[in-house]
Amino acid sequence: MAKRKEKTVEDLGTFQLTSLFIRRARELMSGSPALVETGSSDPVQTAFEEHASGKLSNTDEAVTKD
Repeated sequence: MAKRKEKTVEDLGTFQLTSLFIRRARELMSGSPALVETGSSDPVQTAFEEHASGKLSNTDEAVTKD
């Protein structure tokens, strides 16, 4: 069975972190619920706040085998 490898923020480069925020902001604009309570209606700000709270994680696109 294959599973995805979880990366920590320390493992992410600037491009990967930016891509993570963009992907999450797009999800929020498409109607996904926010993972944290925020006073902002800006999806990018919400993505930053989710990341700062530890609720937003990145799953590596590469698939690893058990």
